[in-house]
Order: sequence, then structure tokens, then C-alpha cells
Amino acid sequence: MIRKFIPLTFIIALSVILCASVGESASAEENYVTLFNGKDLSGWVPVGTPLAFTVKENSIYSTGAGPYPSWLRTEKEYENFVLRFEYRTDGWYEGGILIHCPLYGPGSKIGFKLHLRHDQKEYGTRSPGAIYDAVAPRSIANLPSGKWNRCEVVCDWPRLRISLNETVIHDIDMEADDAFRYRMRKGFMGIQNIGCKASFRNIQIRPLPGREKWINLFTSGMDRFRTQGEADWQIQNDILTGKGKDGTAITKEEFEGPFELQAWVKTIVNGNGGVLFNYGKSGVEVQCFNSPDSTNPTGSIYGIASAKRVVSYDEEWFLLQIFNNGPKAMVIVNGERVCQTNKLKPPYKGGIAFQQHTPGAVILYRGARIKKQ
Repeated sequence: MIRKFIPLTFIIALSVILCASVGESASAEENYVTLFNGKDLSGWVPVGTPLAFTVKENSIYSTGAGPYPSWLRTEKEYENFVLRFEYRTDGWYEGGILIHCPLYGPGSKIGFKLHLRHDQKEYGTRSPGAIYDAVAPRSIANLPSGKWNRCEVVCDWPRLRISLNETVIHDIDMEADDAFRYRMRKGFMGIQNIGCKASFRNIQIRPLPGREKWINLFTSGMDRFRTQGEADWQIQNDILTGKGKDGTAITKEEFEGPFELQAWVKTIVNGNGGVLFNYGKSGVEVQCFNSPDSTNPTGSIYGIASAKRVVSYDEEWFLLQIFNNGPKAMVIVNGERVCQTNKLKPPYKGGIAFQQHTPGAVILYRGARIKKQ
């Protein structure tokens, strides 16, 4: 019998290749951060009733406990990422995974929600696997209630790609889609509870590089502002508070469109104010006044275009988004487009200003920031 000997050099080379392959695989897996340890809710924060979520059989279990609304969010915010998880519905179920969700306001409108259900029926933009009230899934890919589903969400602006049980149900250019292009691009991950039961496990995330570049307006305190009128203005913990009599706080720096301007706003005791842009001797005012029977309620471009409806309330934070490009402006409040115009007049450059009008009332502006479009 003739024996064939394998050269030692070949064996060494093969070993190096195999070790390198194993090392690359392990390294790839190490890029994922485990969001749930299978034992307790460390790393998660309950919003609303803490009874809505617990750990059961090494899974996060949505108990369905009320009152609505409640959700379980991550400690950290994420912009671009790859998210992997498994879920199993328990009987009749509706709920979902919240993405880019803020602390306040309707998360499924300001960020977005991957809608999950127990059945396998088509309901358009409320089908199982839909981006809730935005985009229907390409196909119904979820398994019947009681079976584990595998899901992967790749969010890397402008691309959103979602796979369910190895089937691609979404592949979206968010920049080109009006249902997405104006939504928040960074926020918390969350598991929603609307009164139903389900389990979630093997939750992992791989953060990807962020791309948003904002100018934060409150980080330098009042040094960035000049004031007019008699209102008392203070900045603390990224919140600009105006109280007392009528007055305005104006940035010393000027800005020119196209831009997006964001601010969270809270009015107290019939508070009345506004956010202005292109401010010189005057400016374009976006009203903050939560009275549905007023001529210019919250979101109105004052004296030019009235908001179609009021979607904000006193003593609750609401998100104000202002988009401006020359004569054009659009206002979104809590994720809903309420006002727009193409009739603005020059100058198309100026400061950003914040108003307090009602004597004895208080108005708060939080996290104001601006970015080029």
C-alpha cells in the first residue's frame, strides 16, 4: 500500500486559514451588543406602568397590564444600527417594536413602529409586519401565534431593510419616501404594550456610524442669546424657560435655509409663545398656543397659514419641526404635518427666536437644534 503524506507546510497554512476564519466570525459576532441578558430587565426602562413587562422563561414578557400607553425602552438612543430579535405572540396580539422613539409624544408617528400581530391577514399599513400607518409589508411573513419569529432590522440612513423569518418585507429609501423623510432619525428602541401578551428574546444590536449633524442652540446657555422685552429667560439642563411678562430670546447667530429646526415645547397655564426664524427686526413666527378655537393655534405660521388641527396640549411636551427653504415652510407637530406655505417674503436669513407672551404664564423650550437640509 502506498501512503501519501501531506506536507507539514500545507497543514500549517491550512491551520492558519481556519483560525483566521474562526477569528473573523467571532469578531463579527462581537460587534453585536446584547440588549437582554435573559434574566432580568437590566438595561431597560419601563415607561408607564412597570407591571406591563416582566421576565418569563428567559424572555421579556409583555403582560398586557394597563393603563395604556406603556412601553419598555432601551437606556441608550440609537441612530443607525442592525437589530436582531425573536418574538412569539401569546394568543390574540397587537403591539410592536418602536424605533427612534422619543421620551415624549406619539412614538409611532415621531419615530416609527414595526407593527406585530398574531394573525396572518392583510390590513394594509396595519398588517402584521407593516410600518404602522406608513408602509404595508411586501408580504405576510409572520408565523401563527405560539411560534417564534426571527426578525432583523437594518436601519442605515437612508436605507431601511427589514427581514422577517428570512423574508424581506421592507426595503425602503427613507430619504425619497415622505412617510419617513421627516421622522426622527435617532431615538430609543422600545417594546410597545397596548394590552396584549407576547415574548421577546435574543435581542441584539450592532450600532452603525451616525450621519446627522445638528447645531444645538442651548448648550452655551444665555451667552448665545440677546433678549427683547420684559420676560425672564433662563437656560438649565437644555431647557429654555420664559416667564413673567412678554419678551423674546434671539440667537446672536443667523441662519439661512434650507434647514430643519426642532424644539420640544411645553406651555403652562394657557401659555402662548412661538418659535421664529429669519429673525431680524421681525421674523416668521410658528405659533405655540394649544387652543383649538384660536385663529392661529399651535403649528400655525402666524398671519400667513393657520394650522389645520391641534395635536398638542398644555403641560405636555410636544415636538415642533420647522422646515424652511426660501419662500417655502412646513410645520410638523408631534409627527403630523399641520401647516405649510410657499408665500414667505425675504429676507431668508436671520436669527432663531423664542417668545413668551402670556403674563404670568410659563413656556418651556427643550433641546432646540437646527441642521442644514
